[in-house]
Amino acid sequence: MNSPLQATVSAAMSSSAAQPAPAPAASRLPNGIPADAYDEMVTGQGLIRGHWQPLLATLSELGPAGLAERAERGRQYLEDEGVTYNLYELPDGTGGAIAPPLPEQRPWRLDPVPVLLSAEEWSGIEAGLIQRAHLLDALLRDLYGPMTLLQEQRVPPALVYGHRDFLRAARRTDGQPQGRMLQHYAAELVRGPDGIWRVIADRSQAPAGAGYALQNRRVMSRLLGQALRQCRVRPLNAYFEYWQADLGNRAPKLQSGVQPDNPRVVLLTPGPYNEAYFEHIYLARELGATLVEGADLTMREGRIFLKTLAGLEPVDVIMRRLDGEWCDPLELRADSTLGVVGLMQAVRDGQVSVSNAIGSGLAGAPALHAFLPKLSQRLLGQDLSMPSIATWWCGQSYALKEVENNFDKMVVRGAYGLNDQPIVVASLPDAEKVSLLAQIKAHPADYVAQERIIPSVSPGLGENGLEPQPILLRVQVVADGDDYVVMPGGLARVPAHNDPFGATLQRGGVNKDVWVVAKDQSPTVIRGSSTRQRLALRRSSGTLQSRVADDLFWLGRSVERLDDGARLLRAVLSRLVGEFASARDMVEMAVLARALARCGILDQRAAAAPPDSALFAGSITRVCGSGQLLGQTLDGIERLAAVSRHRFSADMWRMFNHLLGELRQSRPTANGDADAMLEFCDQMIRATAAIAGMLSEHMTRGSGWRFIDFGRRLERAIFITRSVSAATTVLGASSDSAFRIALEVSDSTLTYRRRYRASLQASAVFDLLLLDASNPHALAFQLHAMAQHLDAMPNSEAPPRGSDCLALARPFTDLVALFDRDEISREEMVQLAARLRGSLDAAGDALMDVSDQLSRTYFSHVQVARSFGFGS
Repeated sequence: MNSPLQATVSAAMSSSAAQPAPAPAASRLPNGIPADAYDEMVTGQGLIRGHWQPLLATLSELGPAGLAERAERGRQYLEDEGVTYNLYELPDGTGGAIAPPLPEQRPWRLDPVPVLLSAEEWSGIEAGLIQRAHLLDALLRDLYGPMTLLQEQRVPPALVYGHRDFLRAARRTDGQPQGRMLQHYAAELVRGPDGIWRVIADRSQAPAGAGYALQNRRVMSRLLGQALRQCRVRPLNAYFEYWQADLGNRAPKLQSGVQPDNPRVVLLTPGPYNEAYFEHIYLARELGATLVEGADLTMREGRIFLKTLAGLEPVDVIMRRLDGEWCDPLELRADSTLGVVGLMQAVRDGQVSVSNAIGSGLAGAPALHAFLPKLSQRLLGQDLSMPSIATWWCGQSYALKEVENNFDKMVVRGAYGLNDQPIVVASLPDAEKVSLLAQIKAHPADYVAQERIIPSVSPGLGENGLEPQPILLRVQVVADGDDYVVMPGGLARVPAHNDPFGATLQRGGVNKDVWVVAKDQSPTVIRGSSTRQRLALRRSSGTLQSRVADDLFWLGRSVERLDDGARLLRAVLSRLVGEFASARDMVEMAVLARALARCGILDQRAAAAPPDSALFAGSITRVCGSGQLLGQTLDGIERLAAVSRHRFSADMWRMFNHLLGELRQSRPTANGDADAMLEFCDQMIRATAAIAGMLSEHMTRGSGWRFIDFGRRLERAIFITRSVSAATTVLGASSDSAFRIALEVSDSTLTYRRRYRASLQASAVFDLLLLDASNPHALAFQLHAMAQHLDAMPNSEAPPRGSDCLALARPFTDLVALFDRDEISREEMVQLAARLRGSLDAAGDALMDVSDQLSRTYFSHVQVARSFGFGS
């Protein structure tokens, strides 16, 4: 019915965009797409649709090479932003609720050619989805309330009671009407050969895609900004302003009967294992919500509280990205570690609002599509304007017979869940078809069959230039008071193998931006913020979650640990690179080996081996190539940075992502290439210095920065005690070598030379490294910084205290003074070195205890234990 896209695109890229396309010449387009697929760009008469012409004019100016260059630029933008999704297999259909093995992060793939929809066509889609959202919300409110639809036999009980997302604990049994349950909804649309858009899936649980759509648009505005303006594309920002306003308006009223003036909204995420974790971070930032995991929340005295450094702070609205059944281990799934104990009771008591309401996933059951037309008449008194794809629930005898008679034309999927892998019957061998049909007949209520539809095609960039690609739209809808607002655009996906049923975020694939052309050139009306009372000015925030503080603390420690380890390894490798190692080099490498062993980087057996032995050299190269320093510390930094990225600005995250990406790519692969490893150590030191400078210059001096910096200072202090302690093992016999190593790995050689020139004396070296509070690589500097942080923290009187940190430097004052004598024998030097080593080791143990005390004080909120039974 429509002309193929291939010839039309070729004509558009080489000449006028208004020329008619050639007539169909084959039954199939490239990529195995049937020729009767609806063409989004070309009319049935072979003419380019009017709203496409400005875009094609831009593509024609760019040419194939220019478009490919824009595509590469877009890929780089997305990589710099760290836009990813997590790809893994879901063995139980949990939607990522159970933490599987660490998922593989895949970069977000964005096609540079968008999908265009005219204003007239979009108005029909918009009206249909608003009606559908009202219908699904009314359906949920009935099934979780009076259940009249079940009594009237308009919905089969098996579809409700057999659905894992029907959560009985969420049903109102007190006679009160069920409030709105569907605040955010997404529909997946496919256009068939007849040109009609149909819903292939309803996403009512915690639909993903809105944040990715906004990110796509921001990238496209850089790639094809001129075309965006020429096509008069509607912006997406207003949609998020409506969403943010609606979340604030969902806050429960105070005892006075008024809503809180500045409600606290949190976004509850399953965590970094979820496929859309990037979007959770992105949405939290866009909507002004605090990103939390279940462990960050607790219920006390009927209310939900956020665990912060300043204590427990009440939560008003929870924007849920976690599947409903995992939200409360007390009343729902007892094995959930992702939810909040008592959340359901707090919801019933009206102490917190959850969006979407717990249990809303029920409306996404594929089997309900077969009943929606009649339900629309019953609940809304209207015909369903946005139809579903033809669906048969096999639990009905007539539907099962229809499925059996047309089995080869069907796509079979589970009746209840959207995560089940759809099965295209026609693609199965005959024996598997017979087996599948037998399974359906044995348990018919568990299956639905849907028509196999040919999706429409739109131009996209393929391996050989522009080519037709099948598309599936995911369109977002959000509540606005008693009505709904539709995002003017959305996320288009290119399904693999021309199968729209398999195009999900979790399975990956290519994505496209969706442009909706405005009706006229009138300015876009931006929703203003509602009038509220004046906010009290604040210059600090107590809203940092204890879990986040813990992550930031360990991020600071890990960054510093990487720097310290790289400096030790660089010092060893610089002495191994040369052809001949002098006696002094041998002594210095022995000292470095002891320091590496004390820091846990090198095992004791390798550290005790002669520095010129194969065992020692092989161990050093293995550490650089795949050892603990890189295998754990660098990977730990990446993980901690990823889970903490919502605390960083966009510029900070881009820098983090860039530096860590360079380290990943530069990691040596050949263990024997000492020069490459030496260069990699230099690169690690440069990267950690850049990260430290970025954290220092771009983070507000609040709790987040304090915990990162405290972690860095603590780790550096521990490193100083270990490295100087290792150097004391050769004092007396090879003092100069010990001093050189201690100064080198502490980056204090230049400072020492400027002060004392070439003379190396114990008292001067130890004063600079242990007691000089002006030296950023001295122990005293770290202890003073740690004390200042502790004194500024909310619970400054609890251990560890700032005074405890300052006290750790006192023993070294007297010990360093003992070295400052005109004449000191080698035996006395050895004895003093032993005393100093003992004090350094004791200080290192005390610093480890400081870390434990900090964790007990700030990173856990444990209620006071209560005993029950006899006794006083």
